Amino acid sequence: MLIKYFLFAVLAISTLLSFANATDQSPLLLAKPKIVGGELAAQGDWPWMSALVFTYSDANSALDVAGTQYQSEPFSYSPSGQASATMVDCGLGDDLCHLAENKICLIARGEIDFSVKAVNCQAAGGIGAIIYNNISGVISGTLGEGFIGNIPVIAISQNDGAILLDKLDSIATINLSVKQDLTQSASCGASFIGEKWVLTAAHCVEDANIEFLKVNIGEYDLSNGASNAKAIKRIYIHPEYDEGSTFNNDIALIELVESSDQTAVKLLDYNTSKQLAIANSPATVIGWGNVNAYGPNDEPPVNSQPNQLRQVELYLLSNEECKDQLAQAYSDLNNTTYSSNQVGITNSMICAAFSGGVQKGSCQGDSGGPLLVNTNEGWQQIGIVSFGVGCANEAFPDVYARVGSFTAWINNITQGIAIESSYDFALTPQNKAQTTPLTVTNNTNLIANLSFTLLADNTSSNGFSLNTDNCTQLSAKQSCQIQVDFDAKTLGKHKVRIVINSNDINIPTSQSYLSAEAIAASNNINTQLSNGSSELRWFSGGDQPWLLDNTEPAIMSGAIGEDQQSAVILTFSGAGTLSFDWSVSSEKNIDNPDESFGILYLIIDDEPIKFISGEVAYAKVIIDDLAVGEHQVTWLYKKDGGTNEGTDKASLKNVIFTPTVTALPSPLPSPSTSTKDSKSSGGSAAFILLIFSLLTLRYRRI
Repeated sequence: MLIKYFLFAVLAISTLLSFANATDQSPLLLAKPKIVGGELAAQGDWPWMSALVFTYSDANSALDVAGTQYQSEPFSYSPSGQASATMVDCGLGDDLCHLAENKICLIARGEIDFSVKAVNCQAAGGIGAIIYNNISGVISGTLGEGFIGNIPVIAISQNDGAILLDKLDSIATINLSVKQDLTQSASCGASFIGEKWVLTAAHCVEDANIEFLKVNIGEYDLSNGASNAKAIKRIYIHPEYDEGSTFNNDIALIELVESSDQTAVKLLDYNTSKQLAIANSPATVIGWGNVNAYGPNDEPPVNSQPNQLRQVELYLLSNEECKDQLAQAYSDLNNTTYSSNQVGITNSMICAAFSGGVQKGSCQGDSGGPLLVNTNEGWQQIGIVSFGVGCANEAFPDVYARVGSFTAWINNITQGIAIESSYDFALTPQNKAQTTPLTVTNNTNLIANLSFTLLADNTSSNGFSLNTDNCTQLSAKQSCQIQVDFDAKTLGKHKVRIVINSNDINIPTSQSYLSAEAIAASNNINTQLSNGSSELRWFSGGDQPWLLDNTEPAIMSGAIGEDQQSAVILTFSGAGTLSFDWSVSSEKNIDNPDESFGILYLIIDDEPIKFISGEVAYAKVIIDDLAVGEHQVTWLYKKDGGTNEGTDKASLKNVIFTPTVTALPSPLPSPSTSTKDSKSSGGSAAFILLIFSLLTLRYRRI
């Protein structure tokens, strides 16, 4: 079996006994003889093995329009059915569709939830819905488990949608059949550690939506058992997880809505993990990841994830051995010299490899799953599948998060006072104040009297403040909320920790990490794009601010490197229409356009709206019907890959905000004054093209 690698997060998803032997003072646990690796696991051998899954009703769909077949995909949780009628253009489907009675609704993908689009179609009398994409490819979407409609809903591509808009008078026939049993799709592995707690990799859940992601404990065959998947209550990502290129502290805890009586895995302590690694002890990794090996410069092969759980035998490396092997491998690969200190292996990681020429290891799909050692106290988890180079390449050992490095963090959350692990206020215009609540939970059986302290990374003013009045005393198994405020008076990046103090030394506590970046007002950009308007306020920052393009009245992103970003923000008040021209010249991911390497994002009032990537000439965007109130529009150029293509920049010009003109109410007429109807100009439906999960400007890590 080959199991795991990398950065595929998804998505994209206790324990006094579990941790009784997971302390640094544990006696040496002797590794038992190695088992045969690279084989199908026996059902029941790994009762704690868990899968992070999305569950859905498996369905088949077909679309025929005037005798021509079009590729379609069913939406998860769409009802079965057949519908045949002419079509009606329903735009974004954000309201009841005019003239939809006894017709099939043709709807554009956009900001509105798919389920709302379908319900609006049905409420207007529509008998079926076709939703077309606004980027290349066919939508793979869901209507949600609580979908209340009963008409069939299918998805088609952007190109086919454009074709059908010219064939509204043709007869379209939808056929959709749905199996009664739920189906599941695994995104990552995980391990059950007791009661309501599951352990996985941070990169598996950093963008997870817990409304859809579930956990299937004790899973073996993914082709059945989807109905056993359990709902998630909270996800705690390690606050010092490095989501960049190092993947340090790649660990997360999942709290389930309900406890489970399934067998839990024991966690191995740090000192014993070091001793076993020095001895090159055998270890076993299990998962549902790809089974085909490939090298560091090879294209990943076609997905080959099995339904049944597999296991593979490896041997542990000391960190020194791992660093030396990786340094040599990187040196050979890049024809240059790397030192052991340049390969990114930390004490929070542990490595495993194979020998004998038979390719074995972890691969895509195995992330988050356990690396196990068989000791005189039974199987214990020593690592979490984290990252690697290629799959099962002998030169590059696989890297795992070392569970023993996180014993205190796990214990503080599962058996103490837990707090949402982090919150990022992200890019904030200078002098703007923001606030957010954070949840604090008492996972002990004791009443806790609590106090909270802010510890800044430096002594300068950081703009953070707390209101903790609701959480000074917290009953057992109860939650409360504190309020965190950030006032962006001081420019630059700010980080601070919330430290929880308990009056009882028997009650462990956790910490939360807060971050924010205040970016400066830009009078130059205001002059360049808005003629110095006092109503339109411009700000620019990030790793590099945006610059003036003096070849025309435009601006362009700053020169940034890998994993950096350059942002420009416009703030204004009032209802109306915003229009602008934007362009980008960047490296595009040919294999997956949704995950390009240089991307220009549009975010309005904290909601991702649209992005462009590759070689895109200036194109106009119009945002209609902005409501009354304060608005913040962000153009964010973000670079994920390490390769430069084109000019590697984004550009913006012709930014115009046109307020909605609303006539003031007429005064009451006098007997000698005639009256006229008072009218106001109405905005059209919101022009919003895309919601995506690749970007989170502000986010919390629970």
